[in-house]
Order: sequence, then structure tokens, then C-alpha cells
Amino acid sequence: MTASMQLSQSALSSFSRCRRRFFLRFVRRLEWPAPLTGSEQEWERSLRRGEQLHLFIEQAALGMDVQGLVEEAGDEQLSRWWNSAVEHPPAQPTGDVHTELELMVPFGEHRLVARFDRLIVAQQGDSSAIHILDWKTGTPQQASRLARSWQTTIYQFVAVEASPSLTAAGIPVRPASVGFTYWQAEAPQSPVVLTYDEAAHKAGRQRIAAEIAHIEQRLNGGEDSFERTTDLDACRHCLYRSYCERGREPPPGIDLDEDFEEGPDGSLEEVPL
Repeated sequence: MTASMQLSQSALSSFSRCRRRFFLRFVRRLEWPAPLTGSEQEWERSLRRGEQLHLFIEQAALGMDVQGLVEEAGDEQLSRWWNSAVEHPPAQPTGDVHTELELMVPFGEHRLVARFDRLIVAQQGDSSAIHILDWKTGTPQQASRLARSWQTTIYQFVAVEASPSLTAAGIPVRPASVGFTYWQAEAPQSPVVLTYDEAAHKAGRQRIAAEIAHIEQRLNGGEDSFERTTDLDACRHCLYRSYCERGREPPPGIDLDEDFEEGPDGSLEEVPL
């Protein structure tokens, strides 16, 4: 019997990629080894730069003039990203705007959590619609990959399940009324817009349930049930690789890994093994 878990897209993505990395980060809650060296330092700088862009966009949404803060940062790439966000903003409906909104919904004995960069609730006659916007600062991804990512699955599912708490009348939003836009800083004029429907919502529920069942099975089996990935190339890009004795220095050009965008703290409750 496992304890109740709080799971994010970051946790489920990590589990899908490498069972061992999931265990080290979300069960053991280990920090990645320090000091960061070589391209890991560049990865850290990229992470911080992305966080700054998110903060600037949030502050601008609140009516603040952030241009001076951008210039003060003295970061050419950050300034370029910001200018792209100003000059090529994604289309978005008029409605109640929520920035950096965290929503949590029950899922069986567990909880799913999603933190939205921006979520807009718009009125459509007697019903409501939700539009999710997410800002990406890594290598641009194709729509097909983003559509099947854990982030898309979790965010769309949580948005629908939590929608009664967002609408004025407390009426659930239909899956077909949920839109999702990924705005990518390195491709600002080509936002990825995804749709949703009842069939996708049902499939998302099944996918989440199946993955949680796999996690529970391994938690019941103890630490040895969390094997290392056999994909050594992926392992070379993992910040936890030294715990698995697979080297410390990554190859040059390490890119921002989507399941680390939430930071190293993790969100899985302590589970007895």
C-alpha cells in the first residue's frame, strides 16, 4: 500500500523517461550533484533566464512597465525573447486572466497538480471556455510532440476537472471548450495551438491512471524496482547521472529538459518503501 501522492507533469514525464531518475528526484528528493560544471552551468543560466522571462510576462499582465527591468538585466538573449513576446504575442481570448495559477484535483487516492503560466476563462453565451497559454524558452518543438507530452495531458485534464472552481456559476467547462497555446520564444511567430475534446479527456484519464498504477507497483516493490534507463544518450543529459555512476560531465550543448522546468524540488509526498 502506497501513501497518497501529489503528481505533476514533471513527475510523470520523469518517470516515463527513467524510473531511476524519478526515484532519485521525487521519492528520495535528492538535489542534483554540485558544483555544476561546463555546459551544466549554461543549463542553469538558461533555466534562470527562462524564469525571468516568465516573471516579466506576469508583471506586464498586471500592468507593470517592465522594459526598464529587462534593460537592467543586461542579458541580450533575455532582451530578444522579451521583444519577441511584445512584438509577436499569441492570440488569446478576452476573459478573466489568471497568471501563475496552480490548480490541484483529486485522482483516486492521489492528487494531480498543474501550474499554469496563464489561464483565461471566457464567457461563451451561457457557458464558459478555458484557454491555456504556456511560454517555452527551449528548443522549439513540433506540435505532434507537444500534443503527446505529459504537460499537455495533465494541464488539459486538470483544467477541465478544476473548471467549476473557475467559472462564475460553478458549471464545468466541456473539454471541447478548452484551448491550449504554446508560445515558443525561439519561434515567436509560430505558436502551437492545440484543441481538446471528450475523447481526448477520456484518453488522458486512462493514460494518467495507467502511469500511476506503474508508479504504485514500483513503490510497493522498493528501491530496486526503479531501474536505470537503457538509453545512455538520454542518461548523458541527465543531471542525476553521477548517482548512477554514469559520469558527471554532459556533452556540449545540453538543452533545457522539459521535465526539469519546475525546478529540482519535486512534488511527490514521502512514501514508505
